[in-house]
Amino acid sequence: MNKIKRNLLLFIIIVFAAVLATGCGETTYTAASGFFYSSDKGHSYGDGTKEYIVGETVYMKVKFKVTSDNKKISQVKVVLSIPNAQNVDAKYMDGQVITPNFDAVNNVTAYEFTANASKEANESECVIQFVPNAAGSVTMTLVYDDNVDSSYDIQSTLEFVEAEANTVEE
Repeated sequence: MNKIKRNLLLFIIIVFAAVLATGCGETTYTAASGFFYSSDKGHSYGDGTKEYIVGETVYMKVKFKVTSDNKKISQVKVVLSIPNAQNVDAKYMDGQVITPNFDAVNNVTAYEFTANASKEANESECVIQFVPNAAGSVTMTLVYDDNVDSSYDIQSTLEFVEAEANTVEE
């Protein structure tokens, strides 16, 4: 009988240790995202140049992917915030228009997305079209909900500059 109790106690300890090692069933999320820009009507994108001329159209592609250690798909909210944006047109890659939420008090436009997180998650993307109407800078922020650690949130800043006047020397 003593041997049975000892084996049962050992079994309970092993099960308890396994539960602790797996984080009590808590899902862990990671994210990958980036901002990419185009000044040639979206034909090519890069993450380098971030200074554009006032009045010229700039396309910004935002890509994001949320993975988890769980096979089951769960939804994670992703919010793109753009302050002081007046002339902005946002579309998904299939051309569907993205309707933003506008906070008039803070002058911030926010676009909300849902990422389907799983072990085999797909990357999502949207394209934002800017037509800057004044010199200045705009810092965009991509923030994930509380499921994803805040260290995965990212920012990117665009600079809008006046076109240089062509001067002729005599």
